Amino acid sequence: MKIAEKVIPVILVIASIVVAIIFIIVASKQPLTQLEIVSLQVLILFLGLLGSFIFGRQSAIKAAREIIKPHARSAFRRLLSLYNSLSRLASTIDHARSSNSNSMEENAVLDKLEAIVTEQIATADDALEDWGDIVPDDVDELRKKLGGITKKEVER
Repeated sequence: MKIAEKVIPVILVIASIVVAIIFIIVASKQPLTQLEIVSLQVLILFLGLLGSFIFGRQSAIKAAREIIKPHARSAFRRLLSLYNSLSRLASTIDHARSSNSNSMEENAVLDKLEAIVTEQIATADDALEDWGDIVPDDVDELRKKLGGITKKEVER
């Protein structure tokens, strides 16, 4: 979470408190018109509600992430298993290509298999990106474990 996202609601709530204190001080020294009273109360209400809304939204997002984390971890384990098996398959294809006797049919089959593996890794990488929206810290940790095996690595 960015610093601005944490600071803005605090500033709004503090601003509503400051306006309320100023309102009390000014009202105790001189009588205010109905328009001034309503204007200050609306300002206090607006600042307080906006700050509370932003705090509430951040709290809900954090709670949702905490609920999803156990499911995300199991999904990451499956995704890691998928990456590892696809990586082994890609290595097997490379090994078969290097030991190939330059048969056109075999090369065509290996090209098709390589295209399928590349597409599957791309799909797995897209799934990883989707999870990155929900639990970015865990996705970064998984990326480090994967050691950079992504669709971009396979396409090279």
